[in-house]
Amino acid sequence: MQKILMNFNVSSSIKERFDVICHVNGKTRTSVLVELMTNYVLDEGKRLIERQKEFGHFDRSFQDSNDLKGYRNQADADPHLTRSARQTWGEDDLGLPSPMLSDGQGEW
Repeated sequence: MQKILMNFNVSSSIKERFDVICHVNGKTRTSVLVELMTNYVLDEGKRLIERQKEFGHFDRSFQDSNDLKGYRNQADADPHLTRSARQTWGEDDLGLPSPMLSDGQGEW
């Protein structure tokens, strides 16, 4: 396994306490830090996987609920129907007038 040197800043008081505890436990700083990092990666990895599963369950439940109600998203009905970020008016313009646009060629 390839190894890499890592450097980071820590307060001197924490480093001193850490060194004492490592010495008392008969462990090196490196072994303790690698163990802490490994546990963090495993614990957080499991948490993230579980969170993804929960979102998947939610998405499926939400979709099932909408299907039961007869709701159908326009984007689902026509996958070619997309709206650009600038195109924000249209059928749902709430009766507001169309915005004034300029091609930048003339004066207002």
